[in-house]
Amino acid sequence: PLDLYNLLTYEALAYWIMVCGTKNSKGLTLQTQSFTIKECVFIISILMHKYGLKCSIHMRSDQPTIYISAKSVRQIKPKLLPYFAPFMIYKLNF
Repeated sequence: PLDLYNLLTYEALAYWIMVCGTKNSKGLTLQTQSFTIKECVFIISILMHKYGLKCSIHMRSDQPTIYISAKSVRQIKPKLLPYFAPFMIYKLNF
């Protein structure tokens, strides 16, 4: 939605990471293969502007995913933890 800036709260981001986030050795990937590159750029611009996250687009099988650096995840981890299910916290640990 065009008002995603207002909708993408810490709580919403926490749920998104729990459901569609994949931890890797150097950061976190949001599985956004069903989004267009333009939509991913829009989402990244919000994550960068609203939360100061370092993000980029990575292509997987010609489909875009959103990568968030480990440093950025560590930066927002305290804001996300209140919304995380205990068995999902491993996605935030680097």
